[in-house]
Amino acid sequence: MQFDKEGNILVAKLDDGTDIFDSLREIMERIEERSAMIISGIGMISDFKLGYYNSKTGEYEWKEYTEPMELLSLSGSFTTDGSIHVHAEVSGPDHDVKGGHLKGGRVFNVNEITMLVFKEVEMIKELDEVRDMPLLAFK
Repeated sequence: MQFDKEGNILVAKLDDGTDIFDSLREIMERIEERSAMIISGIGMISDFKLGYYNSKTGEYEWKEYTEPMELLSLSGSFTTDGSIHVHAEVSGPDHDVKGGHLKGGRVFNVNEITMLVFKEVEMIKELDEVRDMPLLAFK
């Protein structure tokens, strides 16, 4: 893994076989920052799940992918309490695009990720009682 930061923009190269979420947590620990927005991610990914939140049931519907797929887009938030909420768009050999809430994932070949890192903004996850789920909030 390599990364560099200029101002509050961080660019990272994640290596083949590494866990995407663990890598993001390690980067945040090493730069000693606590909140960020993931604004871009490309590369390839394997061994992950994509979720769709079914508002009627209040549950995520998950689809698992084990084979490598092109990572077309990655975006989300990294909150002060260590929560990572990421959505992804991927495409396989059929060139059909699939997307949703990302759970898990290993880098296949390489991932290039850009993050907007905050020094003063403190984002947290807080229980939304109406929806009965943790949602983004600010301290």
